[in-house]
Amino acid sequence: MTGSAFDASGNFLVTNFGANTVRKYDSNGTSPGSPFGGGYSTPESIVFDKLANAYVGSIGGGIRKFDSAGTFLSAFSAPRVDWMDLAADQTTMLFTQEGGEVKRWDLATNTALSDFSTDVENAFALRILGNGNVLVANGSDIELLDSSGIQIKTYDNSLAGTWFALNIDDSGTSFWSADTGGFVAEFDIATGALLNQWNSSGHNGTWGLAINGEVTQGGGGGGNGTSSVPGPLPIFGTAAAFGFSRKLRKRIKLVSSKA
Repeated sequence: MTGSAFDASGNFLVTNFGANTVRKYDSNGTSPGSPFGGGYSTPESIVFDKLANAYVGSIGGGIRKFDSAGTFLSAFSAPRVDWMDLAADQTTMLFTQEGGEVKRWDLATNTALSDFSTDVENAFALRILGNGNVLVANGSDIELLDSSGIQIKTYDNSLAGTWFALNIDDSGTSFWSADTGGFVAEFDIATGALLNQWNSSGHNGTWGLAINGEVTQGGGGGGNGTSSVPGPLPIFGTAAAFGFSRKLRKRIKLVSSKA
């Protein structure tokens, strides 16, 4: 499991690329049993637009669009898609391929756009900020790119290994990231200060992270960039068992789906 996100009703959707499925869980952690959507080719990432439609990107290529019930709406012929995020215009999708570029796809015309950035080294998860800047988990560090794709700031911590997951805090002023070994940290976007940290080792690494209440430019699970579920609830996924724990100042829910 890697990609995960909340929908407008507070359900949690998570990709399982090994099983070629996306699963939906309610707020109690219960799954209805049947997978969400289908037709994937090793799905890894999932994001929502302002109408609560879901977009699922696959390592095997392509982005598939579904309504909130999982009914297939359309497909886009993008190449390999590892991590992605939808821009505020609702048609530009930024995505990474675990390489040295942040790529773009025009959903309106189903065509490739010029790369957003080649100023990265090993790009994983990413998030578009309100001012057009983009945060990218870049393996050795986390990079802040300006609206033209140029690196303007980096974030790191000596305890971290390979930075992999990344999501914006519900405050909008900080972000959470996790390395593949289980180290999780919150950074202030403006100053770079480390605000919170813990180690989730023992859960076979941290491969995804989601925050209930996250304001995304594409719209997020709550529609129009807000969450419909009261209270912030950060969630990060591991390759361990489904369970709950309390960490720092917020509720943390560990999620898994073995590949």
